[in-house]
This record gives sequence, C-alpha cells and structure tokens, in this order.
Amino acid sequence: MKYLGIDYGKKKIGIAKSDDAGSIAFPDSIVSPETAVQTILDLCNKENIQHIVIGYSIDLDGQKNAIEKDIEEFISKLGHEFTIHRFDERMTTSGAQAMLRHSFQKQTQDKHKAKNAKKVRDHTKDDDAKVAAYMLQGFLDMQQRV
Repeated sequence: MKYLGIDYGKKKIGIAKSDDAGSIAFPDSIVSPETAVQTILDLCNKENIQHIVIGYSIDLDGQKNAIEKDIEEFISKLGHEFTIHRFDERMTTSGAQAMLRHSFQKQTQDKHKAKNAKKVRDHTKDDDAKVAAYMLQGFLDMQQRV
C-alpha cells in the first residue's frame, strides 16, 4: 500500500512518497500552496495512492497551533477519495533538520569547517520534501509496529 506524506507550510509544501509496500519513505517534491491540491491529486491518481499522511500541528504542550486551522482547510480541499492519516509532527522538522545537518557535516567534514557553517544552515532550510519523508517514515514505522 503506497502512502503520500505532506509537510504543510504557508509558503511551501513538502511532499514525500512511500515505496509500493508502504515501508520506506522518499522525498518527492516541494510545491506552492496555490498548486498543491491539484499537484497532489494528479500524483495520487498517477501512482494509485489512496493514503495521505499529513502532520497534526500542535505545540509541545499539546495545543493546536496557528497553522493547524490552515491544515484542516487544506485537507478538506483534497476531497473524500483518500484515507487521511494525521501524525503528530511536533519534533519532525527539528529531527529532520538535525539529521540533514549531521549528514551534510559528515560530507564536508574535511573541508574548511568554519567556512561551511553557513552552508550547513542553508542546506537544511529548504528541505521540506525531506521533512515530509522524515515524518512519513515515522508514520510508516509506527504502522509496522502495530
């Protein structure tokens, strides 16, 4: 069973897909909120994806944050032809960014460490599709444990 993961943002939306077995997540693309619904519908139709995982945006204290209302409206625009799974994404972005920073630092370890500090920050700030994959992988891992 194939899944689509969405990291919703007001400026950019990260998209990830799972493999056909629904066990491994891969970054796919970054789209604008204006084109996201149609892009997602087209992708799901093309690849026969019936399950969408989208983060449930809540603060560390468990309260809905400001963007959650936008996410709920976004979900309603996707229609009822999908099974929508919500996933607690509280630590997803920071966890994905830490993983990406570590990976990038390892790659550049031997090259001008101080000079690369800014590159490390720049390398991780626009990785919404990777954040979507990180979140989707967390969901898939949880499904496999059940």
